[in-house]
Amino acid sequence: MKLYDQLGINLDEIDRTLCNVLESDSSLSFSASSVKEHGLSLVQAGGKRLRPVMAIIGGRFGQAERYPYVLKAAAVLEYIHTASLIHDDIIDQSPLRRGQPTLHTLTGVPKAVLIANYMMARAVEWATETPELDSSGQARSEEELERISSLASVITELCLGEYSQLRDRFNFDLSLDDYLAKTRNKTALLMAHCLKAGADAAYADAGHSELLFQFGEALGMAFQIKDDVLDFAEKKEAIGKPAGADLRNGIITLPVLYAMEDPALRQEIVALSAECPQEDFDRVIAAINGTDALERSLKLAQDYTDKAAQAAERLAPHPAAVHLTTLIHYFAK
Repeated sequence: MKLYDQLGINLDEIDRTLCNVLESDSSLSFSASSVKEHGLSLVQAGGKRLRPVMAIIGGRFGQAERYPYVLKAAAVLEYIHTASLIHDDIIDQSPLRRGQPTLHTLTGVPKAVLIANYMMARAVEWATETPELDSSGQARSEEELERISSLASVITELCLGEYSQLRDRFNFDLSLDDYLAKTRNKTALLMAHCLKAGADAAYADAGHSELLFQFGEALGMAFQIKDDVLDFAEKKEAIGKPAGADLRNGIITLPVLYAMEDPALRQEIVALSAECPQEDFDRVIAAINGTDALERSLKLAQDYTDKAAQAAERLAPHPAAVHLTTLIHYFAK
């Protein structure tokens, strides 16, 4: 069963809302129709919708009648995430995503960058442009508009994570703290903001919102570390890219850092560069798989999962806390 089904979330409603963000933009002229076309294509390609799902779960800790505002926050966050994937694919020079050509292979890099930037900006604009009425029939307050606009700060954190990853390509002097900071900015904080944004949009208790942020951050760290392990452990057929794709792109992840504690293997790893033949990477990746680096990485991921569970336990008295257990089981499997 899909995660959104387990949580009783209407995926069709999310998808309709996401499409509306672009379809409602009257400023898209005929000359810019390809922006709309490619943007809608990305949105309609589907996906797990993890970020909107988490925002909606956060909203369940607040007032049910605030759901329309929660849905707006969810849409903004999904657009930010989708646009960040466009940037990811450009940086990684990835020709495919989910088995389909990436946007920059269809449009060229300059157009893809502009489309991604537009999608981020349009989502925030869309969320603030309509003076909707709240449950009492009053127009939305300036505080309400600022709450949604503040989600734009998530873009800053994502960009910092992407920049540090690009800056540190083939930087084998990267420390564990550097890796954790990049992972937090690139993945964990977005998940944390999703839960908190949903809670804030639903006027949840401030203490609950903060605990949801802590829960999302810890779960996001666990999720990304496990994904970094998966990059080494799975074959191309399973994940759609060759094993060790991150290392091949010069991205230093936790398994690499742990593997470099072996002096002999470290010499082989630090000798890698963008100019090395794939056979060199194949040999090093196989060697890393032969160490305890993946097991140790999974242990740290479990530590973060346990931290998320502790935050969830503090929220246990709330009826919506059962959904956090579902999220833990989904990300821990």
